[in-house]
Amino acid sequence: MSSSPPSTAQRQICRYCSLVFRGPGYAAPDGHAYCCYGCYLIQRIVGESTESAPSAWILARLGVGAFLAMNVMMVSLVLYTVSERDLGANTVAVLRWLMLGASTPAMLVLGGPFVGNAVREIATRRCSTDSLVAMGSFAAYGVSAYSVVSGRGQVYFDTATMLLTLVTVGRFLEASTRSRTSRSVRELLEAEPGGTHVLRDGQEVDVPAADVRVGDLVVVRPGERIPADGVVTSGSSLVEEAAFSGEPRPRPCSSGDRVYGGSLSCDGRLVVRAEAVGSDALLARVLQMVDEAQSSRAPVELLVDRIARIFTPAVWVLAACSLGYWGVVAHNVPKGAMAALAVLVVACPCALGLATPLATCLAIGRCARAGVLVRSGEVLEQLPRVERLFVDKTGTLTRGTMSVARIVCAEADDEAANRALALLATLESGSEHAIARAVVAEARAREIGLGELSEFRAVPGRGAAGRVALGGRSTTVMAGSSGFMREVGLAIPPALAIDGADTVTYGAWDGMVRAAVVLEDEARPEARSAVDMLAGQGIRVAMLSGDRRDVAEKLARQVGISDVRAECSPEAKVAAVRQAADVGEVVAMVGDGVNDAPALAAAHVGMAMAAGTDLARQSSGVTLLGDELTRIPWLFDLARATYRTIRRNLAWAFGYNMVALTAACLGMLHPLLAALLMLFSSVAVSGSSLRLLHEPKGP
Repeated sequence: MSSSPPSTAQRQICRYCSLVFRGPGYAAPDGHAYCCYGCYLIQRIVGESTESAPSAWILARLGVGAFLAMNVMMVSLVLYTVSERDLGANTVAVLRWLMLGASTPAMLVLGGPFVGNAVREIATRRCSTDSLVAMGSFAAYGVSAYSVVSGRGQVYFDTATMLLTLVTVGRFLEASTRSRTSRSVRELLEAEPGGTHVLRDGQEVDVPAADVRVGDLVVVRPGERIPADGVVTSGSSLVEEAAFSGEPRPRPCSSGDRVYGGSLSCDGRLVVRAEAVGSDALLARVLQMVDEAQSSRAPVELLVDRIARIFTPAVWVLAACSLGYWGVVAHNVPKGAMAALAVLVVACPCALGLATPLATCLAIGRCARAGVLVRSGEVLEQLPRVERLFVDKTGTLTRGTMSVARIVCAEADDEAANRALALLATLESGSEHAIARAVVAEARAREIGLGELSEFRAVPGRGAAGRVALGGRSTTVMAGSSGFMREVGLAIPPALAIDGADTVTYGAWDGMVRAAVVLEDEARPEARSAVDMLAGQGIRVAMLSGDRRDVAEKLARQVGISDVRAECSPEAKVAAVRQAADVGEVVAMVGDGVNDAPALAAAHVGMAMAAGTDLARQSSGVTLLGDELTRIPWLFDLARATYRTIRRNLAWAFGYNMVALTAACLGMLHPLLAALLMLFSSVAVSGSSLRLLHEPKGP
């Protein structure tokens, strides 16, 4: 870990493992960005997907280095097991010179990258594991070379060469782990299409997907990916959106349906009018959110970063103290050198540095693959502590696709009903609310023309008003709940009073309430099981609804919620969230509308449905791309598993370093054993984090 905090401007994406990292990483000769030396080596070995053969030179370097290190070990074994009297002084001298000759190229082949990185870190006043490895191995090599040339003293060529071999193997294992961690991100990147076909002057023209413009008509053939967000103008096909929605089953799409860039057309030909391209498309925004989430720092990670920044300098001091004690106080310089080298090698800031970010990045990547976008590691840290979950009704617990059941007018004739629908649909065309969309859809289904809307004003959670020009006449129209009508001073005629647990919006113009639109909305089929799972996790679920109490309570009984807050304005929803937070509860909120946005922002964790409004999504730390509410309890399970993994990793990293450094200072660890322990420590942390790939099971 670095000894100075990296800047946000230094964020880069590793070419091999696709993880976001800060700082210079490994400055590779090929000019690309790599987070570590291990990622660079593996990338060079496996090559690009378009290359037919691996890099023979890199493999040869690794093979030669390991071969020479093993030969040095065999010669050392002879010197350790056979006394100098039995071998003879000349034989011992020859063997020591052979070890020098074999270890020199091994040090150059295996140690060069570590030395180069250490020099760059020192130049930028940074300090990492590479500095410890380079200093420890080349110090052992230097002392040994001096002993051979001078003809006296101990040699540690085996320690120096095998240390570099083991650390290089460790880099490989860490890089492989990070690559598995970022698999979800790579799946999203692979969903980006390379080329496509655009209709220009009636002819299909092949163009790169990046050249598609808003308004272009794009031809998508079976088995091809859709290059941009848009609307199908002709054709029909099953479209698979699993790459970013988490939905495993393709959905049927035909003329008028919205599709998203990166989706796969399975079995039909589509013509799509592009409406969002490049960075405005959903897939690009998903990738950006995952990038930002993985590069963010949770509070626990910031704490570990501060500790890690002083860890490496502290190891240097500890190594110097060990050398000083054994050399000066105990008069045993060789043991002091071995103890200092063991301290440098056994210290594992890698385990400390990997403990939190590896688990966090893996969890965020898995969420993205399941269609759940988490904005930051801080959100993952908050989720396990949530005690109360407030849930919006319309569009969250229900499908959000309300439909008009009937229209009741003061004048009981079809012409009056059609005129009422035309006025109300024109007004509601300015709103994104589910009720508004249902009214507009009903007018279109009846082929009723809309007028012109001006001076539109929405009252979130209550209603809307505006001026509608229709049939050569302009009038002020209002639509909303019975409470909204009372607020503006209008009484509801007895003929329009709707009893029972129905959702009703009233329409008023010419100074009177003249129509009532009765709507219906079904509960999501999985809502009951999701609420039951949340209750099983110890989370208290409450409903916040702007609808009438009888309507809200009817739905609450269907889905198993006992705590119902009805007729809530946006301010009332915020007040409910803050009231729970003020008594010490950690609060989450799930919603989808403009009226939910303030409550989503006020909660410790806000969760927005993807079908909701832009404002709701912008106010949330979590966005659910799919419609399955069971993703919410699964997300809580994953967050708890992630938090347990982080605590387990940190306990291991701190415990390992305390015990191992103590043993090294006391001279109880040979440097080679220290190198093996360091490797095991990193692998243990990585393996612990990799369990998150399968636990808990997906939604």
